[in-house]
Amino acid sequence: MDVAIIDYYANHGKSFLHKAKAFWKIIFTALIIASIIITNEFYLLLGIYIALVTIAIWTKLPVTKILTIAAYPAIFALIFALASWNGSWLRAGVIMLKALSAALTMVILIVTTPYPDIFNVIRPIVPKIIAEGLFVTYRSVFILLELTDDLIKGLKVRGGITRRKYINNVKNFSSGIGLLLVRGFDFSEKFYGVMNVRGYGGKISSGNTQKSISRDDVIALIIGILIFVVSLGTTIEKSLLEFSFYILVFSIIALIISSIYVQFKS
Repeated sequence: MDVAIIDYYANHGKSFLHKAKAFWKIIFTALIIASIIITNEFYLLLGIYIALVTIAIWTKLPVTKILTIAAYPAIFALIFALASWNGSWLRAGVIMLKALSAALTMVILIVTTPYPDIFNVIRPIVPKIIAEGLFVTYRSVFILLELTDDLIKGLKVRGGITRRKYINNVKNFSSGIGLLLVRGFDFSEKFYGVMNVRGYGGKISSGNTQKSISRDDVIALIIGILIFVVSLGTTIEKSLLEFSFYILVFSIIALIISSIYVQFKS
């Protein structure tokens, strides 16, 4: 996962979500996640996912790239769906859509919000040491994942991982993990040294945490509230589920119109 690309998207976007404040975008994200959690109807979840794809189009960022990043959890969701298979394709689809929708919601947040702004919002509500730790380790996690990917590619190129030699593959990969651990400690030490050189003294200064509301914030909130109200309404009043197909059709129409509009404007 290319962290530089994510940071570039978050800092150089021009959409209404990029202009909205991190505080209100986190509330928008929480509302969408809550909607996904309480919804167990296939067509409604599919409508929510299509609505999220529409929002991704509105960000004016490469939609294919965003959907690819958000598709990683689908692998684990597929395994879970197969493990709990009861003969119902709709139930398997619900599991997949919940994972894909939740992941896409979080990806939309991180590609439209610089990560320091996100941590500045959560800093007042979590212990200081946790907030600082999350802030510092955010990049480290992705860098270590990239090192792991490079390790696997290196092993494949040098014959360390080959087909049908599972024992040797495990041995070679275990040795590589040991090397990766050493490189991780080395990276951690260098990273801490760079932080000290830049004036780190146990506290990261907070950025702007202003919570005033603008037009872009209102748009994000309205979308989040609308999706949450629809999900909550269908959960409380089961008779409303018969309209879920129409909600799906409306989402598809909105997706098509948005795609045409953004294409025309660009």
